[in-house]
Amino acid sequence: MLEKLDLVAVDVDGTITHEDPYIHLGAVKALRSLGEKVPIALVTGNPFPIAYALSVYLRPSSRVIGIAENGGVVYFEGKHRLLGNLDVMKKVKKFIENSDYRKYISKDSEFRYVDLALRMDPTTQERLIKDILSRGLDVEITTSGYALHIMPKGVNKGTGLLSLCEELGIDPRHVAAIGDSHNDLEMFSVVGLSIALPNAPREVKERVNVVVGGPGYGYSLPLAIKVLRNLLSSL
Repeated sequence: MLEKLDLVAVDVDGTITHEDPYIHLGAVKALRSLGEKVPIALVTGNPFPIAYALSVYLRPSSRVIGIAENGGVVYFEGKHRLLGNLDVMKKVKKFIENSDYRKYISKDSEFRYVDLALRMDPTTQERLIKDILSRGLDVEITTSGYALHIMPKGVNKGTGLLSLCEELGIDPRHVAAIGDSHNDLEMFSVVGLSIALPNAPREVKERVNVVVGGPGYGYSLPLAIKVLRNLLSSL
């Protein structure tokens, strides 16, 4: 259990949203209540401009900090850093754009600095992953439950969170993370306390410290916040 809580890292889609990805206002209210006591960083697979705008307008805490593109972009105090081998991603994007897979490219990909998002059925996902790996492209491939994400090798929410902690001078052991999907696993692995929502897949729930109840998605986020508020009062 945490000895200190200096930062809370919170996933966006499926965590502070309804099942369809639009913001759950009750989740935002719960975040802001906690954000009065501890900084909150949004950690998302969304493009950097969208992630930054969410941090500014939702304002879960007074500091505009977070991670976009599944760890590809870290932003803090008016600055941002791009992580990973961008030359590899140029090769990936060229391959995708010159193949039949181009029709699956997410409409928001033109706003992405690092990762590439595609929306497709599971069978096509498996075929794409095999095609990319057979070409020896050094990348990470994960799913958020809403899209397939391709990033440079070594880039994920965990490495992004470690980079953010370094910038902020925070020990990652003093960080709590809340999420609901496979692409949150690396983030969960580097923090002091990990919390999954009930809509998370079984294999995700098996690898966290706490699984909260409720109906899931943004409806259950206040229950995760309650866990952290109780923890803060005991520290």
